[in-house]
Parts: sequence; structure tokens; C-alpha cells
Amino acid sequence: MTNEELLVRISNGDEAALTKLCLVNTGLVKNRAWSIARQYHCLRQNQYGALSDYAKEMLSELESVGRLALVECVRTGGYDAGKGRFTTYVTPFLDGAMRRHLECSLGTLSLDRDSMGLVRKAQKRYHQKGESVEQISQALGISFPTAARAVAYPTHFFSVYDLQDPEEDGDILERLTPGWLSESPEETVIRSLTMECLREEFLQLSKKDQEILGRCFGVYGHPKSDLREIAIRSRMKESGVEKAKDQAIKRLRDRCLDSLAWKLRRARRMVDRAVPTEVKIPLHSV
Repeated sequence: MTNEELLVRISNGDEAALTKLCLVNTGLVKNRAWSIARQYHCLRQNQYGALSDYAKEMLSELESVGRLALVECVRTGGYDAGKGRFTTYVTPFLDGAMRRHLECSLGTLSLDRDSMGLVRKAQKRYHQKGESVEQISQALGISFPTAARAVAYPTHFFSVYDLQDPEEDGDILERLTPGWLSESPEETVIRSLTMECLREEFLQLSKKDQEILGRCFGVYGHPKSDLREIAIRSRMKESGVEKAKDQAIKRLRDRCLDSLAWKLRRARRMVDRAVPTEVKIPLHSV
């Protein structure tokens, strides 16, 4: 049974067809996982020439991410059989989900496309072709320090606890988020009310606004997506998505302005301006 026939069954409420569709496309998901892992130079080998445990674990995670992306594409119902094969439609979504998963787990902040492309080229020459850093800098037309940074870029899974030396004392999260962990009770309450208000008003927006904002920022149950993916899903141009996002943000802001949370925020700002920072008056006493 073809993907297209299974999709018809799924649209008619046949859950078993969804399971079969995932099984039928297991090869596609595995292939995309290998391709993305290879681009990020994550297919490391052990001393015997087989995949390392790290590489196996990473491939397993990418395949899980790919299967979830496949199911999500089916659930959203955006596929049009008249425009091509299902595998052609779903591949960009699988790649996008896997790339985001990898880049969110890299050792440093995610790079832009051009910089990451340079990292992949440099690491391929260094690890697979055995070239020296000097040879790589000459071949790619970049400076020696730039080539060295690209080769050393840590394309591996990373934890915030790796930022702290094992012998150092203290909580790393306290050092990374001092403003959040040491805020006053008033600030904690205002933050909580603000987040609750945002969620309530977000859910009052149209489905289209929720989809665009949710995917742009990866909030309220929506996976974070790049502009191209949102444009494909919404059948819009990328410029149209940008414009729709700005308009949705304005509508959300307008809805929040009269809420209790925003009134408290304005009151807090007025107090902060009126009172010197050394002698702040608690909000509840104003």
C-alpha cells in the first residue's frame, strides 16, 4: 500500500494506517538521520572502525525526532497529493526537525547556515582526509585562526553542567540566571501573572496567528520552526509570514495592555523611576 493510500485511510480515522505509514517510512527517516549526522560530522568511529556509542545514541535520537516530525506532518493535514509525492513533501520537515535538535545540543551557541557550512567542510577535511589546519586554511581560503576554530567547534551533545569545572563549588544555574533566581517576591508574582496572561490571550488569537507565533518562538506546544518551514505549512511567502508574525504580535500586545499583569508592570516601572535604586519601596506598600 502506498503512502498516499495510507494517508486517505488516516484521514478517515484509521489509526492503524498511521502506524503502518511510520513503518513504511522507517527507511526514509533513517536515511535522513544519517545524512544530517554526516553533515554535522557526528558519525564518529571507534578504534575498530565501527560507529562509536555516541554516534549510535545520536542517530537513535535523530530517528526519534524524525518519526515525531513525520507524525506531526500527517496530523496537520497539509499534504496535497496533486503537488507531488508524500516523501518529497515530508523530507524538508524531517531535515528541519533533526537540524534543530542537533543545533540546540551543540557545545556552543548555534551558528548561522554559512558558518555551520564552513565548520562541516573544515571538520570533514581534518577528520576524514587527514589534512592539517594550515592545509585547510589554504584550501578554504580562510585565515589560520578561523580554520582552527572551525576544526575545534564542538559538534557534540552538551550540558550546562559542562560549563563548570568539576572541582568548582556552587550551582551553575545560579551563575547563569542570577536575575531570575534572586528576584524579589513582587517580581516573581508579576512574572507569573504576565506568563499566565500571555497564555490566556494567546489562546484567544485566531488559529492562524497561534500557528505562526507558536512556531516562530517555539511556545505553547508548538515546535520552533524556521521561516521557510512555516511558509510551506501556511502556503505563504516568507515575507508574508514575517508580516503576519508582526501583526499577530501587535494583536497579542493590544489584548494584554488592559490586563492586571500589564498594569502591575507599569506600576512597578513607575515606582522604579520615582525611587532611587538603593531605597526601593516594595510594590505592595504603594
